Amino acid sequence: MAFVALVLLYSPAFAQGQQQEQDAQPEFAAAQMGKKTVMMLPANWTVYASEAEVTLTSSAPVEKALASEWWNATVEQPNRVTFTLAENVDRRSLFIVHTNSTEVSYSYRMTINSTSYSGRILPEASGKESRFVKWNDSKEDAVSAFIPEDWSADLQLIRPYKSMTGFVFFARGDENTLIYVFQPFMPLHLLPSDSLCDTENMCSGRQLSTEKIRQLSFGNAPVVISDIKTPEQYFSSEVLPALRENLNAYGVKSSLPVHALAYGGNNLTTIALMPALDMEYGFDAEGKRIAGRAMVFTRNHTSAAGDAGFWNGFIVGVESAENNFDRAFQQAAVTLLTLRFDEKWLSHEEKVLLENADASPALGAVARLMANSTLDDFRLIVPTAAHKMVRSYNDTMIAGYVDTETDEELHLPLFPDLQRWYLDGDQLTGKKAGRNPMNSSSLEPLF
Repeated sequence: MAFVALVLLYSPAFAQGQQQEQDAQPEFAAAQMGKKTVMMLPANWTVYASEAEVTLTSSAPVEKALASEWWNATVEQPNRVTFTLAENVDRRSLFIVHTNSTEVSYSYRMTINSTSYSGRILPEASGKESRFVKWNDSKEDAVSAFIPEDWSADLQLIRPYKSMTGFVFFARGDENTLIYVFQPFMPLHLLPSDSLCDTENMCSGRQLSTEKIRQLSFGNAPVVISDIKTPEQYFSSEVLPALRENLNAYGVKSSLPVHALAYGGNNLTTIALMPALDMEYGFDAEGKRIAGRAMVFTRNHTSAAGDAGFWNGFIVGVESAENNFDRAFQQAAVTLLTLRFDEKWLSHEEKVLLENADASPALGAVARLMANSTLDDFRLIVPTAAHKMVRSYNDTMIAGYVDTETDEELHLPLFPDLQRWYLDGDQLTGKKAGRNPMNSSSLEPLF
């Protein structure tokens, strides 16, 4: 997990200048977040110090302590920790103390050069907030997303055909909460053509076995020869039977054909609309009723000459215990809106696919089409599904933000309890209201 969140309430009433007034006392801004206390000391207290030390005595046993890199932290006894200045830096200093309690108070003694100060620190409760950490695919550095800090995530890249890459993404939380993306939902569908039927005996309605596909040097997974289906046709004929076979009491609560505004790389939108199926469903698992929401897409790719084509089905969804679904969906919305593939990885992957496109003489035209278009779906499907799902959930708004440190654009939901967003490196915090957390870059709304 990423470094601890530094979410505090800033108190600006600090003396400024090179020298402290003789009667001035240091004021630590402090916030309590669960069993973790985060404290801040303004830079002007230590920037000119030749030596400095802060000793904290806690009302609860100290489990560990961290600090800004220019301080050394030492836990001396169960309730005491000392921070020793290693270098005077013109930056505010952060001290983080982990205890076994959510309600902690501290006494402090601070010595700067030859002057000593002492007092009490009573951390403020940080208030209701949601915290997310940046998750990165550890296998190929292909994808990243912000996930709730106590969740886990996994990406499985699949390469069933030599000129096509797909993936399965999962993120899991408590209460049977699951975010999932199947891109595509196998098998692949080749559009029927006279040449395929006459030359290779691959006619409409046939499923070609893995062995047959392998003989054609096309890949290691079966394909189906089939005309394009609408999302609702695809779901009812191919996806629904598989779900009912594997999930107990699976039922569709609602199913609505919709058009979703297309979003591409870097959250850019176009005037294009994509047909989709917006559905709600439920099933039983572990003695609970599970509620779910999913978007189903189909995408057709046909060559300019019309002599080759293929289509895929895609599914993006969220599910959780029925009594927890609203909370789960709000958390999942952040993950889906921030899930993105690394552009360098996409470029490298596309180069490999293009090099493999001519490996199958029999299906070369299809292979080249796949290599040229497959990764465009990586940039398109998830952001398009995420925006449509979130905006149609109780008319939720999505706000665009720019991280002022990196100029990276983020799209984030505005739910009743998530109205303010703050970014601190790999930590994203959503709050109902409040001031900017200390040490966080400002996320500026685009409107």
